[in-house]
Parts: sequence; structure tokens; C-alpha cells
Amino acid sequence: MSELARRNRKKLIDLIGAGDRLIVATTPEHIFYCSGYRSMGYDTDPALRMAVVIDADHGILIGHKADHWAAVEAMGDALDYFAYGAFFFDERDVAPSAGFKSFDEALLAAIQQLSGDKRGIFYDRASDDLPKVLTVTDGSAVFRRARAVKNTLEIDLMREASALTERALARALKEARAGMSEADLTAVIASEMIIDGAQPGFIVVTSGERSALADAYSTTRRLRGHDIVRIDVGCRYNGYWSDTARSAFVGEPRKDALLAFTATAAGQDVGRKLVKPGISTDIVFRETVATVRASGLPDYQRHHVGHGLGLESHEYPTISAANNVTLEPGMVLCIEAPYYRPGWGGVMTEDTILVTKDGAEFFTHLSREPIIIAA
Repeated sequence: MSELARRNRKKLIDLIGAGDRLIVATTPEHIFYCSGYRSMGYDTDPALRMAVVIDADHGILIGHKADHWAAVEAMGDALDYFAYGAFFFDERDVAPSAGFKSFDEALLAAIQQLSGDKRGIFYDRASDDLPKVLTVTDGSAVFRRARAVKNTLEIDLMREASALTERALARALKEARAGMSEADLTAVIASEMIIDGAQPGFIVVTSGERSALADAYSTTRRLRGHDIVRIDVGCRYNGYWSDTARSAFVGEPRKDALLAFTATAAGQDVGRKLVKPGISTDIVFRETVATVRASGLPDYQRHHVGHGLGLESHEYPTISAANNVTLEPGMVLCIEAPYYRPGWGGVMTEDTILVTKDGAEFFTHLSREPIIIAA
């Protein structure tokens, strides 16, 4: 991951267009983007504070002492590590590192060490909580721009993340039977992801009337005949997310359920086939929604029909009516047209797509036809 992080840091510096600025990153995604390290502490302590301070030639990762050696393993010697807080390792066999009482003290020291003749700081989010050593500029747009277009290493990781997610989903669909619970299928998907080296992210397995619940945890509800089973899943693989969804039916689908599935799948198919360089996201949105309406759901409404994907499961750009972002090669998108009807159920199909120089590459390949589970 150190080579990927090096490329990402260079991309940020190039986008700023000046070597006399510091860049300070403080969100978990931006820290990983610049360093190649993501702390497990974010999963257990939402208040954990970390940061990366970089310029064109040097960089420092600031984190709790407990993260020190895991971070070094991930980064190698690409960045220095400024540790804060109390945690004890027997470090007789390793080189000593800088230690600080608090995050703020460590961050200030890192900024002062790298500031030199720098004119200012690009901060990854609008805030006034940075030490006032240099002029601070909101650099969130720079990070958004850098992350929107993926490099080849990022693309390879996301392609593999999608592939292993589909393997997990395919196994769950193959094993699914009436009488199994939502939790049973969730366990199959999660275990496959873990075996393949990923961290399960969201695993939405909802059935029957529960399939209308947009993002809900699985329960012990058991699959029954004529149920809709809506599965929307994603994992994080070496920092990068996958996201895909398929709908299945237990036995013979009801006519109204099949109509809703066919209409939404038709709209989603139009949307995914529109993905290419130069097209605007609002066009993709309008054509997707119009197709769903024309295919059997005339009152269909949706706030978006997709989103960017990368270090977060939902990233820039959002594919909506109000968002007219021009697609570029290297963007990775999810295209979807879900339908949720409380008390009845819900259906969706979602695919992950890379915008290429000549068109698009589909990262997801599972059948988009109605999937039948044995009743």
C-alpha cells in the first residue's frame, strides 16, 4: 500500500500546483489515501484522532501510540510517525520515535517541522481548529477531485473487491432455500468475504415485507414462498469499497413483484449503459428514472440513481437531477434504481462500473435476470 499512498500524495501536490504548501488530512479516508494506513481504532473509538501532514518531499503521520507499529508496517519508511498518548511496547530492538502528550501537541510539532518557508496549509475540511501557524485554506475540494479519478493501483483493488463480493453473493444465492433465515445468508456472505481477505461492510439481506427497508440489518426471519429477497452488499478490501445488489424470489414471483423488478432493472440497465466519458450525471439520472416509469412504474421517484465509490461506500459524484458532473476516465460508479414500498416489499439491481477512455468496464457480472430460490 505504500506505493499507492505515494502516488496519491503526488497527485494531491500536483493538483494544488504549488510546492510551498502543506497538506493536512484528518478524516480516516484521507489519512488512508495519503499514508496507506487505516487504524482499527476507528471501529472501536469514534473519537480517535489522527492526521497526516505532507509536503512535496516529506510526510508525518500523527496517531496514538497504540497504532505506532501497525502503522509502520503499512507505511514502511515512507512517512515519519509522531505518536501521542500512553501505550507501552518493549522497544529495545527498534529505533525510538517522537512522543507527545496529546494529539494537538503532536500535530503542531509536525506542522512546525515541515512548515519551513511554506506559505500556507491546505486542510481537508473546513474548520478553524488547526493550530494557527500558517494561513489555512479549505482543501476539501482538492481531496474530492483527487479521489474522484482513480489510478491503476486503486482500480485493481476495486476490481478485486467487486469480484470477491460477487463470489460471496453468488454462494449465498446458490445455497439459499425456503426456511433459511436472513441471518443465515448474511453469515455465508460475511464468511466468504473474510476468507478472501476483505472486511464485511454492509450486508443487507431483507425478505418479504422487510425487503422495503432501505438499509436494515438482517434478522432471524425465515424465507417463505413468494418472498422477495433483496440483497445489497459491500466490503472493504485494502481500504477500498465494493457495492452491488441483486433481487431474488422464493419460488414463483408474484406478478406485481416481477413487474416492479422488470421496470427497475430496465431503468438501471439504461443508466449503466450510458456511463462513458463526457456524459453528465444528470442525464444518466433522467434517463434511468424515465425508463423505470415507462416500463411499468409510472409514479416511480428517486433522489439519486447512483454514486461514486472508493475509500467510502458513497463518494462524489452523486448521480442526481441536481448534479451535472461530467464523467471522466478513472471514475468508479455504482448505478442503481431501487424501489421501496413499505408493507409490500422492495427490489433493486446495482452494478459497479469503471469509466474508461473508450467507454466503460463493468466490475460486476452476476445475472441481472430474476433469480429464483427454491421454495
